[in-house]
Amino acid sequence: MPFTTANQQVIAKFLPAPALEVFCKAATQAEQDNKPYNDCVKAGWTAVGAAGWQKPATGKKWIRKDDPGGSSVHVDAPLGGARKKPKAEDDMTEKFDTEASVFKVDDSLGLVFGWAIVCNKAGEAYYDTQGDHIPEDSMLKAAADFMKNSRVAKDMHQGDEIGPVVFAWPMTAEIAKAMGIETETTGLMIAMLPPADILAKFKDGSYTGFSIGGDRVHDEEVAA
Repeated sequence: MPFTTANQQVIAKFLPAPALEVFCKAATQAEQDNKPYNDCVKAGWTAVGAAGWQKPATGKKWIRKDDPGGSSVHVDAPLGGARKKPKAEDDMTEKFDTEASVFKVDDSLGLVFGWAIVCNKAGEAYYDTQGDHIPEDSMLKAAADFMKNSRVAKDMHQGDEIGPVVFAWPMTAEIAKAMGIETETTGLMIAMLPPADILAKFKDGSYTGFSIGGDRVHDEEVAA
């Protein structure tokens, strides 16, 4: 029996939909090559790892190696013009949330630096694990609104403000070229000033990223 997303409910508890598809494809191929069941399962997990997925530091669901996972600091901003890969109609939502990785913690200033939004990587549109892509023009508008009207962060989407975003820089391909900067990644770079307890979570690896979200202005579906 082929491995499918429908008959692998146990594996689905650990893998997001894109990773589960990778698992099933590899496991089914191994089965077609007359491999024993355990070897098929092993082939599936090996393919998932090779595709860039890894076990999370917390929680069950595996995450992309370049994504922060479920532990992050959240900021709110209206994001218009988001592009989404096609999904079932009942999967669409008016709320938007995307995540990106922290890449530096500065003890001397108490700042955490990282990408709040990733638009493109290596010249290709970047889609997060929810299948969302933020074009550079939409990111630029959201960044301007956020810095004028919000500039605050919350702990795991909850409660009151825990600290301000003190730096933000929208890095589009056009801006990078104008500034003489070479980069494979474009998006919104930020630095926030969290309280000591939250800074400690970034330092010890409990928190590994920022997420940014808000109300969608509109979606644009793109071909898979």
